[in-house]
Order: sequence, then structure tokens, then C-alpha cells
Amino acid sequence: MHWLFYLTYSGHSAGHQGRVDLCGLNKVVTGNETVLFHYRVLLADGRVIESSGANPESVCLGEGALPVKLEETFTGRNLGETYHIDIDAEEQVFGVADDDNTIILPLSEFPSGVEPVVGALFEFDLPYGAVSAGRVIRVEGQNVLMDFNHPLIGKNVRYEIKIVAVQAGS
Repeated sequence: MHWLFYLTYSGHSAGHQGRVDLCGLNKVVTGNETVLFHYRVLLADGRVIESSGANPESVCLGEGALPVKLEETFTGRNLGETYHIDIDAEEQVFGVADDDNTIILPLSEFPSGVEPVVGALFEFDLPYGAVSAGRVIRVEGQNVLMDFNHPLIGKNVRYEIKIVAVQAGS
């Protein structure tokens, strides 16, 4: 599960039409394109907690798939540019922890042969094809306390981003 895309956030960006070169690729991000990028997410102590790996991620800007603060950093950037953004926990970019997002699930809800351990992240299928990820907080007998709050709430993080392709919006 990529934490970058764990929750959908509301918001919008400028929505300007971009300049298109002969290959159909923009050279400067203007706000309504599809951007392919590599990224790493680091905690304040420098530990990498997630990365795009060998394959870049793709996002259609302006659709609210990223937190607004993160999405806005793409605008004005150039194809091939590498940059970083620091996000302070106090900015609440990933939301605010909500006690209602912690629930007790029976052990039978987990795949056969999988033992939930404290700190492990599990994905659960929701109605209509959605998926939600939760972190194991405590295991007691046949019950597992799960936290479905965004895993980056309350954390200072740095995103390191490299833009590898920019395609005009449709």
C-alpha cells in the first residue's frame, strides 16, 4: 500500500491548459496534467518509509488524489526536475487522528495463516471495490484493535520527488 495515495483529499488546482510539444508532452507542469514521478517518503530521522521503486507513480493533477499541499508543488516544475517538500505534523496535511477510526476486528477477518502483529499494515476490501488500510494496534485473544487513521498523521515527513513525464490533460 502506498501511503502517498492512502486517502483521497478534496481540493483543486489552477486548471490551466499546458503547452504541448510535438511529442504531446509538456515541459513545464501547469496544473491539469498527468504527471509520472518517482518519490521517496522519509521520516524526520531520515528513514525511508516508502518509495515508488523502479516504476514511477502517476497522478492526474486537479482530481484531488493527493493532499493539496503536495499536489501544488508540481505546478511550475520542469520535466526531469528533482525537488523535495517537508511536511510538518502540525500542518495536518494527512488529517487529524479520529478515535472513531479505531475498531476491533475478529481474528477471523484476517487471511488464513496470517498472524497480525502490532505495527503491521493490512488492506481490507470495502463495498463497491474500495480498499482501506489499517495498522494493528493490539492483539488480544481472538480480537485485533485496528487503527484506520492515515499512517502519516502526526509525523514530520519529507517527500523527495523527480518528475519523469508530463502529459497534457484531457
